[in-house]
Amino acid sequence: MAKSLVMSTIIMPSENATTSNPIVCFSTSMITTPDIFKLGHQKPHLYSFTLFLMQLMLVISTTQGTHFLLRPLKLPRHISEIIGGFLLGPSVLGRVPNFALIIFPQRSIFLLECLSYMGLIYYIFTIGLEIDLPSIRSSGWRCFWFALACTIPPFALAAVSGVTLHKKLDEHSNQVAFVLFISVSFSVSAFSVLARTVAELKLGSTELGRLTLSAAILVDSFAWINLSAAVAISESGGVTLSAIFTVIAGTGFYIVCFALLRPMMQKLSKRAISGSEPVRESEELAILVGVLVSAFLGDLIGIHAVFGAFTYGLAIPQGPLSALLVEKLDDFVRGIFLPLFYVISGLRMDISSIKQVDLALYIAMLVLVAALLKVLGGVITAAAYDMQMHDGISFGLLMNSKGVIELVMLTVGINKKIIGSQSFTILVIMSVVLTAMVNPLLDSMVKPTRCLVFYKRRSLRWHDPGSELRIVACVHNPREVPALIAIIDCTVPTKHMPVSVSVIQLIELTGHTPTLLLLQDPMFHKAKYGSQLETQSAAVSHAFQSYAQITGGVQVRTSAAISPFVTMHEDIVTETENCHAAMVLLPFHMHLAVDGSLEIASHMAVRNVNKKVLDNPPCTVAVVIDRGIGSISAHGTAVRVGVLFFGGPDDCESLALADRMSNHPAIEICVVRFIRTNGSTSTSSLISEDAELRERNMDEQCLRQFVERSTIAAIEYREHVVSNAEETVEVIRKLESEGKDLLLVGKEQGLAGSRLIAGMNEWSEFPELGPIGDLLVSTDFGATCSVVVIQSPLGGYGYADGSSVRMKPDRCEDPVSDRR
Repeated sequence: MAKSLVMSTIIMPSENATTSNPIVCFSTSMITTPDIFKLGHQKPHLYSFTLFLMQLMLVISTTQGTHFLLRPLKLPRHISEIIGGFLLGPSVLGRVPNFALIIFPQRSIFLLECLSYMGLIYYIFTIGLEIDLPSIRSSGWRCFWFALACTIPPFALAAVSGVTLHKKLDEHSNQVAFVLFISVSFSVSAFSVLARTVAELKLGSTELGRLTLSAAILVDSFAWINLSAAVAISESGGVTLSAIFTVIAGTGFYIVCFALLRPMMQKLSKRAISGSEPVRESEELAILVGVLVSAFLGDLIGIHAVFGAFTYGLAIPQGPLSALLVEKLDDFVRGIFLPLFYVISGLRMDISSIKQVDLALYIAMLVLVAALLKVLGGVITAAAYDMQMHDGISFGLLMNSKGVIELVMLTVGINKKIIGSQSFTILVIMSVVLTAMVNPLLDSMVKPTRCLVFYKRRSLRWHDPGSELRIVACVHNPREVPALIAIIDCTVPTKHMPVSVSVIQLIELTGHTPTLLLLQDPMFHKAKYGSQLETQSAAVSHAFQSYAQITGGVQVRTSAAISPFVTMHEDIVTETENCHAAMVLLPFHMHLAVDGSLEIASHMAVRNVNKKVLDNPPCTVAVVIDRGIGSISAHGTAVRVGVLFFGGPDDCESLALADRMSNHPAIEICVVRFIRTNGSTSTSSLISEDAELRERNMDEQCLRQFVERSTIAAIEYREHVVSNAEETVEVIRKLESEGKDLLLVGKEQGLAGSRLIAGMNEWSEFPELGPIGDLLVSTDFGATCSVVVIQSPLGGYGYADGSSVRMKPDRCEDPVSDRR
């Protein structure tokens, strides 16, 4: 064969090449493109490395673009990426003339496939790292029976129909291997996808969520064992003795990993937890090289390289070591290597390979029946354990979650010639279709079940002073804790006036959040994984628990919610409803900087979370703007509190909080009431006089009750007659200059008070705080005190019945069992 500078496309010598095994020749010297300005006639796609870079850019842009376009459908990311790979395959863009010949020539497939397998090995290794085998033992027998009920029926269905399918599909593989493989593909679930689904549906802390995750670990382990057996049988070529040796070698490999490697990894993990010595870089490198060694051994003994990497990952115990490895590998593997794997899978998917449409429909029907059998198994097992039918249906739907693992298994099957191109294409399409069907069903089944249990007097004003005051404190950053504790302490918790605090740390769920952190509440673990997240969670929990021990009359319960910012408000509302809380404390998204100004504390999206809670408050909501109130309270000095009272429901709630604070011996309270002059502009044409009269009577009642219930002399009451916003701002400025440590203000100022602040909303920077709250936060005003902006529940003065609260049509009033 003559050499040439311009590479030939595909050369197949007739004497050696076959249709199934073509011989591809290319020039070994054409790796990188020469200077394009010097040799302008050269085509970059003819050079190996340049072509690879083109392919990589095209693959990443296609998968990311597909995910962006399909985001409104709320499909899992891997489904969008599989569709992206399918678009680049022979079924869509492959039909464009010369597209496959130029972009994906046969000579480049070897490199792409090797790199995709490299990424796949490390991805499966991280999946093994995220599975906590000891958690199965803690789940008891119920987990085992649920897993069995959702695995055996679809497995048996595939086993019975597999023989017929093998004949009709005219597969040339071993029949036993084919039947076993089809049974595995019908019964497998996707643990990593399932963990994120459970977190997104707010089920991580529920019994259903924990049961589902534990059962998924068992099901996936069962599937991997059967997959390795199917590969061993297929590789043996029908020789029984060879298959037996492969199974024995695979079992020995598993035993060696757990008997020799796991104790070594446990020592490394314990050393990292103790903090005596961090994991060295050489040790990390040795572990990562060990992934390649385990994959090599797995491929060598016939159980496949993927299974070897998975077993190696299982042998490493969960802890700081596993968290470190996942953190190092996750971004690069998911961002670069996995898209290559999706494209390789897409190149194998060919719609034209489906020759028998009736047979394809028969397989699709079997997949759907298998999915229904999983749901039925969940319902029956739930009934056996006296659980609700809804829980059984939700469990079955969750166990039908499909993901990358199934695609990996199907890829192993087609590579090992267990299934053909037709079977591979049908099963991948059904995996995508089933996932697209299951996700909307999960949204409709799981989320609406938590109906709001309305309870009357869910505010501070209608709270009985002798009963327990329930507060939900939200934390995004440990820096917010001192201010929240200071506000809680101002409510004067005692044995006669107890306070119950539910602390919920809100953690952002991202696409790269380690699954092992989604499986449990980080606040209940003492830095088990050694991550910064857990260190912060432990610090938050310790601070509140220490406060509860020092102060009598306080009960603290800590928890964490891991969710994306767009749905984080749902966690707050759900926790408030479960606790029947009277007040929610929300930290402002900005904190005090060194120069005395306010700067963004953690993430700008925290502001949107606060907005969503304030738009539909489940009870009284207080936004805490901290300018050092935590440090003042910690030193035990007197706290000077000012209350700005204009009128309306929100200001009455501020007064109710001040009423509670008045029992504290170290708090001095000054109530400033703003009264409109008779000569101010009237807006009676716009606002009902009757509504204003009712509001004025309610304001007078609030002030009268406050005066009557005040038990100490450290209360000052003032009245200021003002006519416009300028005079109002001047009074507030004078009050703040008196050295107040904390100002309480309502978000809205009522019908009469709104006239005293007319025009202030036009230049508001933080409208969610209301005009007065925005004024006190603004840099131009120059306030130095902390501020609490309070909003009452929707509908007025704290009631939750139909007469005074605007009931939401999508919520129900019947109480339901608590799933938390």
